[in-house]
Amino acid sequence: MPKAARDDAMTRLSPADRDHLRHLMQDVRTHTAASRPGDTVRQMLTAQGHTLSPGLRTALEAVAARDAMGPQVGTSPPDFCLKRLGTEERVRLSSFRGQRPVALVFGSYT
Repeated sequence: MPKAARDDAMTRLSPADRDHLRHLMQDVRTHTAASRPGDTVRQMLTAQGHTLSPGLRTALEAVAARDAMGPQVGTSPPDFCLKRLGTEERVRLSSFRGQRPVALVFGSYT
């Protein structure tokens, strides 16, 4: 499901459905320690799908689709090369394989 369709599903929720979604996602977060979030959302849809409003069901399907797109636990990330700050030296992620853990932090520092 494209991002625009997911965003549209979320913005069309009624206030009551939005509140219900918030509570359902809190339940997902408490039950995802042993599984992936998308799996838990799919299980929830299977168990409760017939009781959910069409808008809420669409929003949960969008969440499950979004979570399925991300990296999976235990898979290797794609290799990439970045320039070190303040130098022209470049470093590849794969050069750290087998050495020590690597943390990737994404955000804005402006």
